[in-house]
Amino acid sequence: MLGALTLIIGLQVFGTLLAEVLALPVPGPVLGMLLFLLVLAVSARQPPALEQVNNFFLANLSLLFVPAAVGIVSHLGLVTPIIGRLLLVLVLSLLAGLVVSAWVFARVADRFTPAQDEENLP
Repeated sequence: MLGALTLIIGLQVFGTLLAEVLALPVPGPVLGMLLFLLVLAVSARQPPALEQVNNFFLANLSLLFVPAAVGIVSHLGLVTPIIGRLLLVLVLSLLAGLVVSAWVFARVADRFTPAQDEENLP
């Protein structure tokens, strides 16, 4: 389990270093996640220790949002003047994410749904 956790954190650190050294406009943790996805795609199967670490993170995912919420509350004076625009951006990004997710789902479902002959319809 320690090796799997080291892999995840190590890829995040490597992604951060890569973003800093190459001056990329992408955040380092995002590069780390892409590297992690690449590692998972290349490996034949997921080790059980990695699955345990992933399940632990997923079970406690809500705790990872606490620092962001504390930061917003502690800087409420800075957020208050732009709260309307902030909420608008949050709602628009939510809607955009839903639309894109539905579109991708429809395309993938069409690709994997077997075509039925019109002759065989009841």
